[in-house]
Amino acid sequence: MTQAEYLGRVKKGNNDDPVISEINWLICEIYLPAHNKMNKLSKLTRSLSVLFVIWALTLLSYFCASELFKDLAIFSQTVLWDGYDFNWMILSSVPSILLAIAVTFRNFPFNSKSEKDKWQKTQSCMLCLFNVPFFVILLFEFSKETVAVAGLLCFAGFFITYMCNRLFGYTSSSIRNQTLVHHLERLKREYEIACSQGNKTDLPYIQEQTFAHLFEIIEQGTNRRDKEVMGDHYKVHDSAVSWIKGLRK
Repeated sequence: MTQAEYLGRVKKGNNDDPVISEINWLICEIYLPAHNKMNKLSKLTRSLSVLFVIWALTLLSYFCASELFKDLAIFSQTVLWDGYDFNWMILSSVPSILLAIAVTFRNFPFNSKSEKDKWQKTQSCMLCLFNVPFFVILLFEFSKETVAVAGLLCFAGFFITYMCNRLFGYTSSSIRNQTLVHHLERLKREYEIACSQGNKTDLPYIQEQTFAHLFEIIEQGTNRRDKEVMGDHYKVHDSAVSWIKGLRK
């Protein structure tokens, strides 16, 4: 059974219309490029934060277990395979490795060959290289000192990537600009529908109302950006002060 063709769709406007032209310019030149740029940085920093947490918990759990349960002799063998036997302690990290691989390739466009998705492939390859040192540690340098240092560095890496995302507003900016694009697309469609339902004498009034709504959306986006920037900096400042006070105690 074939689906009936929908004939009630309102014809889209073109750039000859001043309202459509202004909205398209804002979307294509301002908000959509900003969203795409920040979306890449947001996904990169968030993926790195998750990977840092995975490796920090994995490596530091080995160190803590060796301190709490000395009879386990976790670091008695520094390689996965010494020619005679496997180090089963290292093999227990397989779930963490699989989780790290899943996070690494979560944005990889497996079924897409578009040039627009090239950055996702590049980002996944970069994250693969990021995981290599930890694979090397587990396979060939599984010593107590190396695991402890690597675990602490991962914890510091998580803190740095999280703070970069928060202070530079990668995720909040990406979501804000994506929301503005959505609102502008909706406003454009409402304008097209209103124009199709009115006559030529109503057009100046419709354009005036649409422009007023357009500037209102822009102002709301600007106010939201200022609140997010100041809010993120205040939150980071308060967190840092609370942490320093906690160290003094």
